[in-house]
Amino acid sequence: MILLEGGHHMLREVLELRLGPDNAGFRERNPVDAMSIADFDDVAYCIKTKDNMFTLFFSMPGFSEISEYGVQSYLNKAYADCGVNFDFNTSTSDGKVFNFSMTFDLSTIPAIGAEAFIDNVSMIKRNVLGAPFFWYFDAIRNGTTPDLAVKIPYRKDESIYLKKGKEDSVVVVFGVTFTDKNDWVVAEVFLREFADARREPALSTAPAVSFSRTAPGELKGLTVDEGESIVFISFALFKRHWDEDKADASVSSLCQFRNYLHYHVKCSKAFMHMRMRKRVDDLLQVLNRAKPPAEGAVERKTWTGRSMN
Repeated sequence: MILLEGGHHMLREVLELRLGPDNAGFRERNPVDAMSIADFDDVAYCIKTKDNMFTLFFSMPGFSEISEYGVQSYLNKAYADCGVNFDFNTSTSDGKVFNFSMTFDLSTIPAIGAEAFIDNVSMIKRNVLGAPFFWYFDAIRNGTTPDLAVKIPYRKDESIYLKKGKEDSVVVVFGVTFTDKNDWVVAEVFLREFADARREPALSTAPAVSFSRTAPGELKGLTVDEGESIVFISFALFKRHWDEDKADASVSSLCQFRNYLHYHVKCSKAFMHMRMRKRVDDLLQVLNRAKPPAEGAVERKTWTGRSMN
Protein backbone atom coordinates (compact mmCIF):
# COMPACT_ATOMS: atom_id res chain seq x y z
CA MET A 1 0.00 0.00 0.00
CA ILE A 2 1.24 3.48 -0.90
CA LEU A 3 0.64 6.25 1.64
CA LEU A 4 0.07 9.72 0.20
CA GLU A 5 2.21 12.49 1.62
CA GLY A 6 0.41 14.75 4.06
CA GLY A 7 1.70 18.08 2.76
CA HIS A 8 1.22 19.73 -0.61
CA HIS A 9 4.24 19.29 -2.86
CA MET A 10 3.80 22.61 -4.68
CA LEU A 11 3.62 24.61 -1.45
CA ARG A 12 6.74 22.88 -0.21
CA GLU A 13 8.62 23.56 -3.45
CA VAL A 14 7.68 27.26 -3.54
CA LEU A 15 8.87 27.75 0.04
CA GLU A 16 12.10 25.78 -0.39
CA LEU A 17 13.12 28.15 -3.20
CA ARG A 18 12.31 31.33 -1.26
CA LEU A 19 12.72 30.80 2.48
CA GLY A 20 15.74 32.15 4.32
CA PRO A 21 18.37 34.86 3.78
CA ASP A 22 20.31 32.68 1.32
CA ASN A 23 17.40 32.85 -1.18
CA ALA A 24 17.05 36.64 -1.16
CA GLY A 25 18.27 36.91 -4.75
CA PHE A 26 15.79 34.34 -6.02
CA ARG A 27 12.93 36.13 -4.23
CA GLU A 28 13.88 39.42 -5.82
CA ARG A 29 14.11 37.94 -9.32
CA ASN A 30 10.95 35.80 -9.03
CA PRO A 31 8.13 37.67 -7.27
CA VAL A 32 4.74 35.93 -7.17
CA ASP A 33 1.78 38.11 -8.15
CA ALA A 34 -0.93 35.44 -7.81
CA MET A 35 -0.13 31.72 -8.05
CA SER A 36 -3.21 29.50 -7.90
CA ILE A 37 -2.78 25.93 -6.61
CA ALA A 38 -5.40 23.17 -6.34
CA ASP A 39 -5.58 20.35 -3.82
CA PHE A 40 -7.73 17.32 -3.08
CA ASP A 41 -11.31 17.84 -1.83
CA ASP A 42 -11.79 21.06 -3.86
CA VAL A 43 -9.32 22.94 -1.66
CA ALA A 44 -7.68 25.94 -3.34
CA TYR A 45 -4.66 28.09 -2.50
CA CYS A 46 -3.37 31.39 -3.81
CA ILE A 47 0.17 32.59 -3.15
CA LYS A 48 1.32 36.20 -3.24
CA THR A 49 4.70 37.68 -2.34
CA LYS A 50 5.71 41.29 -1.81
CA ASP A 51 9.31 42.04 -0.93
CA ASN A 52 10.03 39.49 1.82
CA MET A 53 6.41 38.91 2.86
CA PHE A 54 4.66 35.68 1.84
CA THR A 55 0.85 35.42 1.92
CA LEU A 56 -1.03 32.15 1.46
CA PHE A 57 -4.80 32.31 0.87
CA PHE A 58 -6.86 29.22 1.70
CA SER A 59 -10.31 28.09 0.51
CA MET A 60 -12.20 24.92 1.47
CA PRO A 61 -15.83 23.82 1.00
CA GLY A 62 -17.80 23.93 4.25
CA PHE A 63 -15.17 25.99 6.05
CA SER A 64 -17.78 28.14 7.79
CA GLU A 65 -19.27 25.02 9.42
CA ILE A 66 -15.89 23.43 10.15
CA SER A 67 -14.56 26.62 11.78
CA GLU A 68 -17.13 26.23 14.58
CA TYR A 69 -15.04 23.37 15.99
CA GLY A 70 -11.91 25.14 17.13
CA VAL A 71 -10.14 25.71 13.81
CA GLN A 72 -8.86 29.19 14.64
CA SER A 73 -7.52 28.27 18.07
CA TYR A 74 -5.89 25.10 16.73
CA LEU A 75 -4.15 26.94 13.87
CA ASN A 76 -2.90 29.66 16.21
CA LYS A 77 -1.48 26.95 18.47
CA ALA A 78 0.00 24.86 15.63
CA TYR A 79 1.82 27.87 14.14
CA ALA A 80 2.64 29.67 17.40
CA ASP A 81 6.41 29.20 16.95
CA CYS A 82 6.40 29.98 13.23
CA GLY A 83 5.92 33.74 13.21
CA VAL A 84 2.71 33.42 11.19
CA ASN A 85 -0.05 36.03 11.27
CA PHE A 86 -3.54 34.78 10.44
CA ASP A 87 -6.40 36.83 9.00
CA PHE A 88 -9.64 34.87 9.38
CA ASN A 89 -11.71 37.38 7.44
CA THR A 90 -13.04 36.35 4.04
CA SER A 91 -11.01 37.89 1.22
CA THR A 92 -10.94 37.84 -2.56
CA SER A 93 -7.85 37.17 -4.62
CA ASP A 94 -7.56 36.61 -8.35
CA GLY A 95 -11.36 36.55 -8.62
CA LYS A 96 -11.85 33.76 -6.06
CA VAL A 97 -13.17 33.97 -2.50
CA PHE A 98 -10.88 32.61 0.22
CA ASN A 99 -11.76 31.76 3.83
CA PHE A 100 -8.58 33.02 5.49
CA SER A 101 -4.96 33.91 4.83
CA MET A 102 -1.63 33.45 6.59
CA THR A 103 1.33 35.83 6.24
CA PHE A 104 4.96 35.51 7.32
CA ASP A 105 8.43 36.90 6.58
CA LEU A 106 10.57 34.87 4.18
CA SER A 107 13.83 36.58 5.14
CA THR A 108 14.05 34.89 8.53
CA ILE A 109 13.94 31.21 9.41
CA PRO A 110 11.62 30.42 12.37
CA ALA A 111 13.01 28.88 15.53
CA ILE A 112 11.59 25.44 14.68
CA GLY A 113 13.89 25.19 11.65
CA ALA A 114 13.38 25.63 7.92
CA GLU A 115 12.42 22.03 7.14
CA ALA A 116 9.91 21.75 9.97
CA PHE A 117 8.42 25.12 9.09
CA ILE A 118 8.00 24.23 5.40
CA ASP A 119 6.36 20.92 6.32
CA ASN A 120 4.00 22.70 8.71
CA VAL A 121 2.90 25.26 6.12
CA SER A 122 2.48 22.63 3.39
CA MET A 123 0.14 20.70 5.73
CA ILE A 124 -2.28 23.59 6.25
CA LYS A 125 -5.16 21.59 4.73
CA ARG A 126 -4.52 18.69 7.11
CA ASN A 127 -4.41 21.09 10.06
CA VAL A 128 -7.71 22.74 9.09
CA LEU A 129 -9.48 19.41 8.58
CA GLY A 130 -7.86 17.87 11.66
CA ALA A 131 -8.85 20.69 14.04
CA PRO A 132 -12.42 19.36 14.63
CA PHE A 133 -10.95 15.97 15.61
CA PHE A 134 -8.78 17.50 18.32
CA TRP A 135 -11.72 19.66 19.42
CA TYR A 136 -13.84 16.52 19.81
CA PHE A 137 -11.10 14.65 21.69
CA ASP A 138 -10.90 17.55 24.17
CA ALA A 139 -14.69 17.49 24.52
CA ILE A 140 -14.52 13.80 25.51
CA ARG A 141 -11.86 14.54 28.12
CA ASN A 142 -13.95 17.40 29.51
CA GLY A 143 -17.24 15.49 29.32
CA THR A 144 -18.83 18.09 27.02
CA THR A 145 -19.50 16.07 23.88
CA PRO A 146 -22.77 16.99 22.11
CA ASP A 147 -25.60 14.47 22.08
CA LEU A 148 -25.70 14.22 18.30
CA ALA A 149 -22.82 13.38 16.01
CA VAL A 150 -20.66 16.28 14.82
CA LYS A 151 -20.80 16.80 11.07
CA ILE A 152 -17.70 17.96 9.13
CA PRO A 153 -18.78 18.90 5.57
CA TYR A 154 -15.31 18.85 4.04
CA ARG A 155 -16.57 18.27 0.47
CA LYS A 156 -19.56 19.58 -1.45
CA ASP A 157 -21.28 16.18 -1.43
CA GLU A 158 -19.48 14.28 1.36
CA SER A 159 -19.03 14.66 5.11
CA ILE A 160 -17.20 13.15 8.07
CA TYR A 161 -19.11 12.47 11.30
CA LEU A 162 -17.73 12.16 14.84
CA LYS A 163 -19.69 10.43 17.60
CA LYS A 164 -18.68 9.29 21.06
CA GLY A 165 -19.00 5.54 21.41
CA LYS A 166 -18.92 3.23 24.40
CA GLU A 167 -16.55 4.18 27.19
CA ASP A 168 -13.94 6.54 25.68
CA SER A 169 -14.11 5.39 22.06
CA VAL A 170 -14.77 7.70 19.12
CA VAL A 171 -16.61 6.52 16.01
CA VAL A 172 -15.52 8.30 12.83
CA VAL A 173 -17.94 7.83 9.93
CA PHE A 174 -17.09 8.74 6.33
CA GLY A 175 -19.90 9.23 3.85
CA VAL A 176 -18.16 8.36 0.56
CA THR A 177 -19.81 8.81 -2.84
CA PHE A 178 -18.89 6.44 -5.69
CA THR A 179 -20.16 7.98 -8.92
CA ASP A 180 -18.82 5.00 -10.89
CA LYS A 181 -20.33 1.63 -9.93
CA ASN A 182 -17.14 -0.13 -11.03
CA ASP A 183 -15.20 1.89 -8.44
CA TRP A 184 -17.38 0.49 -5.68
CA VAL A 185 -16.77 -3.10 -6.84
CA VAL A 186 -13.01 -2.58 -6.34
CA ALA A 187 -13.44 -0.50 -3.18
CA GLU A 188 -15.58 -3.19 -1.53
CA VAL A 189 -12.75 -5.72 -1.85
CA PHE A 190 -10.34 -3.13 -0.49
CA LEU A 191 -12.57 -2.32 2.50
CA ARG A 192 -13.10 -5.98 3.37
CA GLU A 193 -9.33 -6.24 3.78
CA PHE A 194 -9.54 -3.30 6.21
CA ALA A 195 -12.30 -5.00 8.17
CA ASP A 196 -10.42 -8.30 8.34
CA ALA A 197 -7.06 -6.76 9.25
CA ARG A 198 -7.66 -7.06 13.00
CA ARG A 199 -7.52 -10.84 12.69
CA GLU A 200 -3.76 -10.55 12.21
CA PRO A 201 -1.96 -10.69 15.60
CA ALA A 202 0.23 -7.71 14.70
CA LEU A 203 -2.85 -5.60 13.89
CA SER A 204 -5.12 -6.73 16.70
CA THR A 205 -4.97 -3.27 18.33
CA ALA A 206 -5.89 -1.40 15.12
CA PRO A 207 -9.18 0.55 14.93
CA ALA A 208 -12.22 -1.53 14.08
CA VAL A 209 -13.54 -0.87 10.55
CA SER A 210 -17.00 -1.52 9.13
CA PHE A 211 -19.00 -0.27 6.15
CA SER A 212 -22.60 -0.32 4.98
CA ARG A 213 -24.97 1.16 2.42
CA THR A 214 -27.23 2.57 5.11
CA ALA A 215 -26.38 5.20 7.71
CA PRO A 216 -25.04 3.61 10.93
CA GLY A 217 -26.77 4.07 14.26
CA GLU A 218 -24.26 6.72 15.36
CA LEU A 219 -25.87 9.15 12.89
CA LYS A 220 -29.35 8.81 14.33
CA GLY A 221 -31.02 12.21 14.64
CA LEU A 222 -29.03 13.80 11.81
CA THR A 223 -30.23 14.50 8.28
CA VAL A 224 -27.92 12.31 6.22
CA ASP A 225 -27.90 11.85 2.46
CA GLU A 226 -28.35 8.23 1.44
CA GLY A 227 -28.46 6.55 -1.94
CA GLU A 228 -27.13 3.77 -4.15
CA SER A 229 -23.86 5.61 -4.74
CA ILE A 230 -23.16 6.45 -1.06
CA VAL A 231 -21.31 4.15 1.32
CA PHE A 232 -20.73 4.76 5.02
CA ILE A 233 -17.35 3.67 6.37
CA SER A 234 -16.89 3.64 10.16
CA PHE A 235 -13.70 3.62 12.21
CA ALA A 236 -13.89 2.91 15.94
CA LEU A 237 -11.00 4.71 17.62
CA PHE A 238 -10.21 3.65 21.16
CA LYS A 239 -8.49 5.86 23.69
CA ARG A 240 -5.10 4.41 22.82
CA HIS A 241 -5.57 5.77 19.28
CA TRP A 242 -6.59 9.35 20.06
CA ASP A 243 -5.05 10.15 23.43
CA GLU A 244 -1.69 11.79 24.08
CA ASP A 245 1.01 11.30 21.43
CA LYS A 246 -1.00 8.95 19.15
CA ALA A 247 -3.58 11.59 18.24
CA ASP A 248 -1.49 13.34 15.57
CA ALA A 249 -0.77 10.15 13.62
CA SER A 250 -4.40 8.98 13.85
CA VAL A 251 -5.80 12.32 12.68
CA SER A 252 -3.32 12.53 9.79
CA SER A 253 -4.33 9.06 8.60
CA LEU A 254 -8.04 9.86 8.85
CA CYS A 255 -7.66 13.15 6.97
CA GLN A 256 -6.02 11.24 4.11
CA PHE A 257 -8.35 8.23 4.11
CA ARG A 258 -10.79 9.31 1.42
CA ASN A 259 -8.03 10.24 -1.04
CA TYR A 260 -6.07 7.13 -0.03
CA LEU A 261 -9.09 4.92 -0.83
CA HIS A 262 -9.84 6.47 -4.22
CA TYR A 263 -6.15 6.51 -5.16
CA HIS A 264 -5.83 2.77 -4.65
CA VAL A 265 -9.14 2.10 -6.42
CA LYS A 266 -7.88 3.97 -9.50
CA CYS A 267 -4.50 2.22 -9.30
CA SER A 268 -6.21 -1.19 -9.09
CA LYS A 269 -8.35 -0.41 -12.14
CA ALA A 270 -5.31 0.81 -14.08
CA PHE A 271 -3.42 -2.39 -13.18
CA MET A 272 -6.33 -4.57 -14.34
CA HIS A 273 -6.66 -2.63 -17.60
CA MET A 274 -2.92 -3.00 -18.19
CA ARG A 275 -3.15 -6.78 -17.64
CA MET A 276 -6.16 -7.05 -19.96
CA ARG A 277 -4.40 -5.11 -22.73
CA LYS A 278 -1.33 -7.32 -22.39
CA ARG A 279 -3.51 -10.43 -22.55
CA VAL A 280 -5.21 -9.14 -25.72
CA ASP A 281 -1.81 -8.45 -27.30
CA ASP A 282 -0.67 -12.00 -26.47
CA LEU A 283 -3.83 -13.50 -28.01
CA LEU A 284 -3.41 -11.42 -31.15
CA GLN A 285 0.13 -12.72 -31.53
CA VAL A 286 -1.16 -16.30 -31.26
CA LEU A 287 -3.82 -15.62 -33.88
CA ASN A 288 -1.32 -13.99 -36.22
CA ARG A 289 0.97 -17.02 -35.96
CA ALA A 290 -1.95 -19.35 -36.77
CA LYS A 291 -2.96 -17.43 -39.90
CA PRO A 292 -1.92 -19.33 -43.10
CA PRO A 293 0.46 -17.43 -45.39
CA ALA A 294 -1.21 -15.52 -48.18
CA GLU A 295 -1.00 -17.17 -51.60
CA GLY A 296 0.89 -15.35 -54.29
CA ALA A 297 -1.15 -13.40 -56.81
CA VAL A 298 -2.00 -15.49 -59.91
CA GLU A 299 -2.09 -13.71 -63.25
CA ARG A 300 -5.28 -14.42 -65.13
CA LYS A 301 -5.46 -14.16 -68.93
CA THR A 302 -8.12 -14.35 -71.62
CA TRP A 303 -8.13 -17.03 -74.34
CA THR A 304 -6.38 -14.53 -76.61
CA GLY A 305 -3.52 -14.12 -74.08
CA ARG A 306 -4.45 -10.67 -72.74
CA SER A 307 -3.95 -10.19 -69.02
CA MET A 308 -7.10 -9.68 -66.88
CA ASN A 309 -5.25 -8.17 -63.87
